[in-house]
Amino acid sequence: MNIILLATYQIVLIIVGTILLILVLGILFSLIFTNKIAEKLYQSQWARQKSSKFERGCSDTSVDFHLDMYNQGMKFRDENISHVSQHEIISLGLRLCAEYYDFGFKKAIIILPGRTETCYYGAYYAEAFKNGGYNVLCIDPRAHGLSEGDKITLGKDEAIDALEWAKYLHDNLGNESICLYGLCGGATSACLALINKDCPKYISSFIADGMFYSFYRLYKRHIVDLKKPVYPVIWQVMSKIKKYNHVNPYKAKPFNMVDKINVPVLFLSGEKDIFAIPSEAMMMFNKCSSKDKKIVFVPEGRHSHLRYDNKPLYDKEVVSFLKNH
Repeated sequence: MNIILLATYQIVLIIVGTILLILVLGILFSLIFTNKIAEKLYQSQWARQKSSKFERGCSDTSVDFHLDMYNQGMKFRDENISHVSQHEIISLGLRLCAEYYDFGFKKAIIILPGRTETCYYGAYYAEAFKNGGYNVLCIDPRAHGLSEGDKITLGKDEAIDALEWAKYLHDNLGNESICLYGLCGGATSACLALINKDCPKYISSFIADGMFYSFYRLYKRHIVDLKKPVYPVIWQVMSKIKKYNHVNPYKAKPFNMVDKINVPVLFLSGEKDIFAIPSEAMMMFNKCSSKDKKIVFVPEGRHSHLRYDNKPLYDKEVVSFLKNH
């Protein structure tokens, strides 16, 4: 009887052990497979291996409306080329580049674009800012365009860059007040600049275009849109960003910053934005501490294309905000 029980026990152990081994091997091979996906995403999206990556130009010529938006921006730039000059600063040891549109005003706006975009992307928005009474600084963020750098830091270092550009506009180019205009990830940079203890008083307003609630939520939706397995890929990419870009991606969360912002703020949110969704924009608007704030929802507005999707409404709201600040 004991022999039978012992044999049965051994068989059960073998079966359980085999099942556990299969599970462990399955998880291991799954992690190896998903890590390859994560590595590809990280290398393509969050690091620059050569200067030709994230270069000046249209970031996606395969999308017709994005190319049209770029071409319209270049047309405005060409028509106003006599107002455009090239500028450089050093920030955190890197040489950063920008184009400055001097329309003769005493106020300037800094366009902080999202990932993959350069100063040429900002040219599309310059017309509205000019009509609002502002000179325009279109920057190449670190690791983009002609600027140096090989890592994107989700606003950590980009915020310091924004403060350096603001100082340059104020001290060297005679601008008395400055507005930060942040698109997508650029809005996170703006938030971090505004809550920095060294943020000067002359940075006096903020326009948040498609600002996301948190990088984690935004990136999760991007992975879904790319039809990649969300888990564990998102954790693996986040881990790589933390390790190689020296920033904690879980802390890239504007929702935790807006209650410390007191300058006038215009929130712009697209009703068709599937990444920085309108309900979360409303949550940030409600939490924002500014006594002078407004939120505008753009019908049919897609992420990072609000002006293109409804130019009359966009220009009306942006010009009105700028003229009053």
